[in-house]
Amino acid sequence: MLIYVALGLAAFIGAFISGVIGMAGGMLMLAVVLTFLSHGEAIPLHAFVQLFSNGTRVLVFLRNVDWPTLGRFSLGAAPGMVAGMFLLRAMGEADEAEPWLKMLIGAYILAATYLPKPKKRGGGAGHWWDFVGLGLVAGVASLTIGAVGPLIGPMFIRRDFVKERLIATKAVCQLVTHVAKIPVFLALRDLDVSRLGSIALVMILLAVPGTVLGKRVVGLVREHHFVIAYRIGLTIAGLKVLLVDGAWGLLNSQ
Repeated sequence: MLIYVALGLAAFIGAFISGVIGMAGGMLMLAVVLTFLSHGEAIPLHAFVQLFSNGTRVLVFLRNVDWPTLGRFSLGAAPGMVAGMFLLRAMGEADEAEPWLKMLIGAYILAATYLPKPKKRGGGAGHWWDFVGLGLVAGVASLTIGAVGPLIGPMFIRRDFVKERLIATKAVCQLVTHVAKIPVFLALRDLDVSRLGSIALVMILLAVPGTVLGKRVVGLVREHHFVIAYRIGLTIAGLKVLLVDGAWGLLNSQ
């Protein structure tokens, strides 16, 4: 019962944060999920919940999607997912790989939270291969790290996407990775589908009101104050996954 309550609240809070500032909620949710589940269970569960979250966002902003950018991203994501699949297969079910993966995710959360935002660069859409390369990296990272929103977000800022265009195109690019990673994990990992499905249902049901509430209060909260709050939350989550789930687990396994 504890896992349903904790992950349901994580989904609600994560959706609320994403509803207010447009990102970071998925990373926070993944950090909490990794507290209760293994990497092989956490990533597909996170993908399934985010599938609905990003899918809803895409439907709302469908007319704002930049389809050429999605095509370039998908062109790179396809071989990236294949490379990530072989990487997961090489890791197998080895228990010794689990702490290293969680340390990687914890380090990623901290880096994505504190690395400075890139300076905006003029020049329109830029080189077409930028998003191909971004898709390639995101394809591999989506299977090993899980939450790629902060990884791909800076590229959209560099290309001066307006708000609606950024939200729509970023969401549909993430949707591509979520759709692809679920069958990969089903094929490579022995998952308890009925158990994970029931947890996912609870998380999805609580993510919806979290998103609605986030949209309602977005105009009432100063962005500066909220950014400070979510950075504190992500710092705690990142350190927990990096040091407790990862490094401590690695020491205990030796």
